[in-house]
Amino acid sequence: MAIAVQEPVTIVPVETRRQRMQFIKMPWGLYRDDPHWVPPLIADQREYLNPKRGVFFDHGEAQLLLARKNNKTVGRITAHVNYLYDERYGADTGFFGFFESVHDLRVAEALFTEAQHYLRSKGKRRILGPMNFGVYDEIGILVQGFDSPPFVLNLHNPPYYGQLLEELDFKKAIDWYAYHGFVKDHEQVNPKLFALKDRLIERSGIRLRKIDLTQVQKEAAIINSVFKPAWSQNWGHVPWTEREFARLVEVVKRIALPELSFVAEIQDRPVGIALSIADANVAVKKINGRLFPFGFLTMLWGLKKTDRFRHILMGVLEEYRNRGIEIAFYTNIVENARKYGYREVEMSNIVETNYSMRNSLKHFPVRLYKTYRIYEKDIVSDGK
Repeated sequence: MAIAVQEPVTIVPVETRRQRMQFIKMPWGLYRDDPHWVPPLIADQREYLNPKRGVFFDHGEAQLLLARKNNKTVGRITAHVNYLYDERYGADTGFFGFFESVHDLRVAEALFTEAQHYLRSKGKRRILGPMNFGVYDEIGILVQGFDSPPFVLNLHNPPYYGQLLEELDFKKAIDWYAYHGFVKDHEQVNPKLFALKDRLIERSGIRLRKIDLTQVQKEAAIINSVFKPAWSQNWGHVPWTEREFARLVEVVKRIALPELSFVAEIQDRPVGIALSIADANVAVKKINGRLFPFGFLTMLWGLKKTDRFRHILMGVLEEYRNRGIEIAFYTNIVENARKYGYREVEMSNIVETNYSMRNSLKHFPVRLYKTYRIYEKDIVSDGK
């Protein structure tokens, strides 16, 4: 009787530009038959993962790892250290990100064993993730909502990923939620909310204005001035560096929707922000991650035609919360989404402990349709 012999899994550290491209392109084979996967932009990934150019490497370091079996690349992961996180929360925690794997526990185990070994060598006692690379980048394992494509800057993965991590003794750290709705359904919104917005603005002297993309740097500085204090107590918060913020501005200014993005001001002082972006994923999927030679034109055309948007950022300074500014933002977005012909909206990602934001969404016809989970595990000893 023949005895089946399992081929060994080999973990290869990424050290060359060619290997880095293999790391970037690995998911294409994995998601070949998944209609909901959206490929990343290859040019963006090449710069972001390059230790000499990527903004993360100004304050962190990472080891990229590939898993190979039967002469095929079957998985990948990063193990990384964020020194700004260390300064804020202590130096015990390391991270993983960019995790992809075939449905094979041995492959996942080999990847995480090597990732944990790397983090132990850096003095870490806990592994947390996935984060690609930080909490304001693409995060989490999708554990609910596999039947639809993600909106822009969110992830998609096979249903078995959560099972793989749990079999490797990872536990839930926290969940992040994405809410979905159809603009037409917002006709059901209680008219009293719109009247409340008008009274609020009249009584409080609050001015809501659309962001001005002709003055990108000025508006970016305003967003940053509200973001820093308003998000300072959020789970896992680490402030953007100047280069990280500049990268974000470059991305957002291409896809921001000024008709659905607002600044709240009181006596000319910015006290709240709401930012919506076009769902570029519809266009990105058409170009299969390649901007050149003609992908950029295809993506621009697709962006003009998309009727989906993601409401990605909302925040109010602490001393101005619970005054109805959030409701005013939402009602303005509803009114303008109807006016400009948008069909679908995603509001994400909202951490599960943000009860005030989640409660305010109960006034609107949106449903929690995707859950992204951050996992954690104590690293007792190397590879364990």
